[in-house]
Amino acid sequence: MPAGPGRRGMIIDRYLTREVASTFIAVSAVLVIIFATFSMGRFLTDAASGLLRPIEVAELTALKALIALEVLLPIGLYFGLIITLGALHGHSELIALQACGIGERRFHRPALRVAMLLAALVALLSTQVRPWAYARTYGVIAAAEASSEINRIKAGEFYLYEGENRVVFVNEVDGDQLRGVFIRTRTGTDIQVVSAANGRIELYHTPETHRLTLSDAHILKQIDGGPDFTGMFNTLTLALGVGKPEDSGYHSKARSTLDLAHSNLAADRAEFQWRLSTPVSTLLLAMLALQLSRNQPRAGRFARLPQALAVYAVYYNLLGIARNWIEQQTVAYLWWVPALLAVILLYRAVPEWRVARRWA
Repeated sequence: MPAGPGRRGMIIDRYLTREVASTFIAVSAVLVIIFATFSMGRFLTDAASGLLRPIEVAELTALKALIALEVLLPIGLYFGLIITLGALHGHSELIALQACGIGERRFHRPALRVAMLLAALVALLSTQVRPWAYARTYGVIAAAEASSEINRIKAGEFYLYEGENRVVFVNEVDGDQLRGVFIRTRTGTDIQVVSAANGRIELYHTPETHRLTLSDAHILKQIDGGPDFTGMFNTLTLALGVGKPEDSGYHSKARSTLDLAHSNLAADRAEFQWRLSTPVSTLLLAMLALQLSRNQPRAGRFARLPQALAVYAVYYNLLGIARNWIEQQTVAYLWWVPALLAVILLYRAVPEWRVARRWA
């Protein structure tokens, strides 16, 4: 028994939804992998210097990728729609559907349904997950900086702490055994230099201190306006305070969306408007993709990608510029950028407007 119009519509919806979703997932996965790889490379530089442990590199990379999803997922849908619908146009499948009486709006419906679901997810990521992920990122970095002075030092590198007031260098590190230790500390105009041929570090000798035992140690202390002090010790034991994570300060990106909504700070207003703009951008880019995906038959699924990439780059650059202008208090809102894209979409959607403008 042949399927009725409703049954055929459901089959077509499922087919188009599956095609759009599969391409969207594939494109998004590639983008996330590329971004995560790039982010990991930046953190591995700090790991090579002993400032980050592997587990912290993995966590920071995951947090960065989670933050980026609010941008990467709309990009994935945008290019996924262009590739999928471009292929259907290129293979004349959509023309065949139109010949069967199924209008263009009808086969755009599944794509818009996916876009609305994604916009809701992006809104959640932007307003709730983003501030949590940034707060966690700042916390991990602060904890790493606090614990990097002793227990993460690598041989043959200089480490600066406390605003460059303390310099630490160890020539060789073998477990808890140190050789060629040099520590220079500046307090105001006073300078103290400790050097030793050998040393041994006991991490967390007490919950509040590490214990550093130096052999054949030399101390030089230069006091501004006072006598210098020089000492030589067969064994010198120092109690080093365990670093405490410092307050990372005020960051708009780590503030809750509700706090930002009631703030008058320019940076907070820029961050608040950015978070609200991401789901709007998701829908607008999806509608733009539906228009850009119209290829000539046999043109290929990638025929419109260069144009789509150029339009996307212009749009997000304008959003970034508008956000910077809000922070600099040059403008009050960034909504003119989505509004501009919406006007362009309307202009392209009504061919009569274009004819009228051409003859004006």
